Amino acid sequence: MEEASRQQKERSIWSRQAPSYDARTLKVYAAAYQRSVAKACAVLSSRDRVVEIGCGTGIVTLGVAPCVACVTGTDIAPEMIEVAREKAQQRGLENVHFRVSDGYGLPFDDASFDAVLLFNTLHVVKEPGALLREAHRLLRPSGYLVSATDCYAEPVPLPIQLKLLLQDLLKALRVIPFLSSFTVDDLRRLFECASFEVVETDILHPAPVNAYVLGRRV
Repeated sequence: MEEASRQQKERSIWSRQAPSYDARTLKVYAAAYQRSVAKACAVLSSRDRVVEIGCGTGIVTLGVAPCVACVTGTDIAPEMIEVAREKAQQRGLENVHFRVSDGYGLPFDDASFDAVLLFNTLHVVKEPGALLREAHRLLRPSGYLVSATDCYAEPVPLPIQLKLLLQDLLKALRVIPFLSSFTVDDLRRLFECASFEVVETDILHPAPVNAYVLGRRV
């Protein structure tokens, strides 16, 4: 029952946002998403099989498709996957697949992928450690986990602080069911606890801080 409740809460918030997600998000974070794709493609190769957990409307999944052999985007919200599939069809991409699936337990064998992508998801799920453990399971030895996460506990200018206070209020009112306030050091420790070696960190967006973390499976 508790697991079903968690899934429903995560699914409902993203289902509502699917129709307007790209227009609203890219208005502010377009450059950060471009950097996300560039960072991922710098790590990936044309032979790689890749999966993205929490792909949303497929912005990063579709962005890396020209760099890899095949990429699968997964998301818990069917409405998000529908938008992603429409974009893939419009672009004529044949090495991209999307499927509705809970990131806590994906329907793939152990060590199925050369890389796992996990962008803008860890801070808005109930158990971020569970997603990292699933990523670890899916990766071949020494495979890469390529990620970016909003770090709301990092210092920001006052106007952004006020927006984050409103976000905290929405969490208290349960409008936003799950929300974590990380620092970049928190992310590093989270990755290490899930048996990843942190290879690189970077800042993709300054405020609120969107932190890039590249991990290698150990």
